[in-house]
Amino acid sequence: MASRVCGTITGVVKGHIHANVQVLWKSIPLSVVITRESCDDMNLSEGDSISVLMKSTDLILAKAFRGILSARNYIAGVVVSILRGDVLSKVIFESQGETLCAIVTNASLEEMNIQTGEEITAIVKSTELILFRNKEGISMNGGNT
Repeated sequence: MASRVCGTITGVVKGHIHANVQVLWKSIPLSVVITRESCDDMNLSEGDSISVLMKSTDLILAKAFRGILSARNYIAGVVVSILRGDVLSKVIFESQGETLCAIVTNASLEEMNIQTGEEITAIVKSTELILFRNKEGISMNGGNT
């Protein structure tokens, strides 16, 4: 499962192999690293609207986080529900009016004592985010519109 948010590109820095794309999702800046070839193929420029996909298994959850990590993206939110499985749990949280989800082990859920209504921070590395822009005439499921 992936969460999708829409934002605006605020900067593109192209290297020889990779590109760093800065996206502003409402008030949260997101940093996304993609290949230079993908950046060129998508013709990304400052001011463009873009969707950012976050796989639920790539989000790391933290409570009362105070520190510095190499991960560039921090998304503050409030837990709205928890769907517990045999081994893994889906933590559904809200940030900036959007619903996102993270998959965590039950052991982590218990150790962190994550509860509905609590504030959490989702952390994700720039290389784990996916940029998506719908091409005209192609729907989200790949069929023609």
